[in-house]
Amino acid sequence: GKALQNREYLRQIGLYEIGKLLFIGPPGTGKTSTARALSSWFSLPMVEVRLSMITSQYLGETSKNIDKVFDLAKRLSPCILLIDEFDFVAKTRTSDEHGAIKRAVNTLLKAIDEISLVEHGVLLLAATNHPQLLDYAAWRRFDKVLNFPLPDAEMRRRILDKVLSLIDADVDTYELAELTDGYSGSDLRLVVREAVLNALLEDRRKLGQDDLLRSIEEFGRRITEYKGSIAA
Repeated sequence: GKALQNREYLRQIGLYEIGKLLFIGPPGTGKTSTARALSSWFSLPMVEVRLSMITSQYLGETSKNIDKVFDLAKRLSPCILLIDEFDFVAKTRTSDEHGAIKRAVNTLLKAIDEISLVEHGVLLLAATNHPQLLDYAAWRRFDKVLNFPLPDAEMRRRILDKVLSLIDADVDTYELAELTDGYSGSDLRLVVREAVLNALLEDRRKLGQDDLLRSIEEFGRRITEYKGSIAA
């Protein structure tokens, strides 16, 4: 916010390399939600793009798509540009993929280099669930890295309290928090959603502890099955 307000001063002193943030952390930990909250807080439009969505089956088009996204952000300035699934392209730098994909990666990194919060009024955010796939060339383009870890037991309890606040529920969120180790905030919302829907199928709106326990058990079973299918 302060950098946007003082763009002219920063331009005068030649300080351009700011305003590029990398969000890292497991899925469902709030990376995209934080970007949207920043957009709302600063009343800025946000251009949100998933790299997998602009990677064209016609490989030569991918570089053009990347240029179009950055051009759009500059036209909407001041704005926020969120690049989700940042590792999708960055990891191909070390692979043996088609040469056009590597050219697209270079186009992306060059576009990141050339866009500036100070010069263009674009706050650049990139998000990845797999930071270990990024090489140094990708990391060094960001002036700040923000880690989004999975919530601990206390934070899980607070998230559950928040999600359940508008629901008629008689539950022990301390117990539920202890039973959901490794769950993200998004996972917890899904657990509550399933409990609500199951209760509605039984023509009731009030939730009890058993409703949430069953939902947690069902969620855990699905995760186990999913991991098993991947391993197979």
